[in-house]
Amino acid sequence: MEGRPADDSQLIERAQRGDSAAYEEIVQRYQQIVFRTAYVITGSSADAEDAAQEGFVKAYRALDRFRSGADLRPWLLRIVANEARNRVRSSGRRHQL
Repeated sequence: MEGRPADDSQLIERAQRGDSAAYEEIVQRYQQIVFRTAYVITGSSADAEDAAQEGFVKAYRALDRFRSGADLRPWLLRIVANEARNRVRSSGRRHQL
């Protein structure tokens, strides 16, 4: 596949088979939009970085449940957005204590 980037479905299939380089490529491909999504929700660079990293980890662990033929971007961004919202909620609880 040299010279031509793999599409998301190819990368997902490879990652599901245990190809860590394929998942690294997914991370590189979506790193900026994932961070921006988390930042919009958290309002903090540090929290956005944490939410993005944890979102990528959760997505990796859930790859076996990813529906074949589905779009990766909305699925991944939903996971990251949920993680970012959870961080905002949990930090609010910490500040109230």
